[in-house]
Amino acid sequence: MFEDEDFEDYFEEEQDRKAAIEKYESMLKAHNSAYFDSEEFEYIIDHYTQNNQLKRSRQALEMAMAQHPESSVLKVKYARQYLLENDAQRAFEIMQHIERDDDDPDYFLTLGSCLAMLGKSKQALENYFTALPYFDEDEKHDLYNAIAYEYQRLQKYDLAIEFYNKALPLADDASTIYHEIRCCYFGAGRKEEAMAFFQRLIDQNPYNSMAWTGVGDCYRMMGQYEEAIDPYEYALSIDPEDLWTNMHLADIYYDLERYKEAIDTLEEALRNGVETSMIHTTIGDCYYRLNDLQTAEEHFHKALEINEMIGSGWAGLGYVYSDRGDSRKAIRFFEKASSLEPWETDYLYSIAADYRKLNDFDSSMEYLRKIQEMTPADADAYYYIADLYGEMDQIDEAINTIKFGLLQTDNDSALLYLLAYGYFVKGCHNQGLEALDDALEADFLVYQDFLDFDKELLANDTDILELIAKHKNKRENPNT
Repeated sequence: MFEDEDFEDYFEEEQDRKAAIEKYESMLKAHNSAYFDSEEFEYIIDHYTQNNQLKRSRQALEMAMAQHPESSVLKVKYARQYLLENDAQRAFEIMQHIERDDDDPDYFLTLGSCLAMLGKSKQALENYFTALPYFDEDEKHDLYNAIAYEYQRLQKYDLAIEFYNKALPLADDASTIYHEIRCCYFGAGRKEEAMAFFQRLIDQNPYNSMAWTGVGDCYRMMGQYEEAIDPYEYALSIDPEDLWTNMHLADIYYDLERYKEAIDTLEEALRNGVETSMIHTTIGDCYYRLNDLQTAEEHFHKALEINEMIGSGWAGLGYVYSDRGDSRKAIRFFEKASSLEPWETDYLYSIAADYRKLNDFDSSMEYLRKIQEMTPADADAYYYIADLYGEMDQIDEAINTIKFGLLQTDNDSALLYLLAYGYFVKGCHNQGLEALDDALEADFLVYQDFLDFDKELLANDTDILELIAKHKNKRENPNT
């Protein structure tokens, strides 16, 4: 509780803050200039940054620096502005020109944040620990989180967990901290301890929905999808509006190809007032998997009504129109999705596939080459480029592509099988057998897929069958 004197100081400061902001905004409306002391500028700048009005805070900062160029406090806020604008390098340069102030915790917090954003975790931690004693225990939540995160980046998981646990009692929303603690345990290879952590929380409070979600997340990360369902459903029975749990339970059903149950889960979220663009794209994707293209399209449109900048919504429409045979329209949707999420190569593959349906092989190849440049170690790009050359009867180009891809992917087994097939198509029987020998050595279990790819050419070739039998015998009798 406030003492009377503390309350008077607090009330007076609030009055000064309000007066400074009103004076500043009146000046802006009148399009003139006025003088503010440095403390008034501090109030004004903090007001705008706390409300995420970064253009306004920058405008105030530039005016503040013009009127008070020697103020260290304002310089620190200037550096903080650059951090909020994701320009850590510029912020760090400003901090380097500010004299160290052992009485100003914001100096150490800001310098620590600069170093953290620049990937210098050890130096960031030094500054965070210097700032720590300046704060009362109930004010340390963000700082504990920042310290924990840097220890996590350094893979010092025990220390990260220690500080996340310090932050937990102070958190308004513990879900993010629970997520990071789970990641720390899994990063350290201690999956059972992660499960035990959430089980202890449940023992303390059986109605802790986030703890039940944590148990589900642990099962999910261990690939035990069926076991994850019950904890997720129990969490939702406690908090039906939890978007994270709704999405993860739907993802489980999706991964298990139980699309109707995924739809039911997300539609229950909609009935509970939880509606996002991602929910509609996921429902749309489920209906697409069930071949209900009309309902899928409706949900993709609903997703875009909520957020027209979600790439998966545009891509969903692309898949729908591609399946309907309208490749030109599909390509336009995929291109829109790619412009919003340029790192997502699936959209580029889809564009290439639809151009191929249109027999526009040059355009298809252009997009496949773009993927190859983006992901040079990904075997799929070389596989599809070679396959496209094969369709154009350019077998030598296909073989050369595969050989280059093998160098980039450390002899990917799928490419080895494709190389063998290319040689057999070309009539280079011995070279085909050599490549097949390497492919069988790399991944024997998929040989049947290789034979089924072209049964007429491959499945009746006695040399091929003998080579497969030799590898099979070698696997079954390793000591002979």
